[in-house]
Amino acid sequence: MAQDKSIVTIYDLKNGGTPLITHAIDAKEFLSHPSGRWSTSPDILNTENSAPLETKEDSGETTQLKLMSLRVLQAMADKAGIPDYKKLNKADLVAALEAK
Repeated sequence: MAQDKSIVTIYDLKNGGTPLITHAIDAKEFLSHPSGRWSTSPDILNTENSAPLETKEDSGETTQLKLMSLRVLQAMADKAGIPDYKKLNKADLVAALEAK
């Protein structure tokens, strides 16, 4: 029995280019299937039908806020004048501080 511990990613072309992480031996079987459903590259997809990936600009401020404790976020919310900041959980405080 062959033993191949390589892990590869193949893409399901009939499911919007969804990636599948699999062993190399299994990937060979998928790729040799006559349906042509699988590919080694998502670039083969028809880009006219694909929606562009939209990413939000990240300044790093969100990450810094998420790393802070609840008490620090509450103090910042108090200084920023966010109403009812004591009732908000950490995620809501981060979102409110980002909006300010």
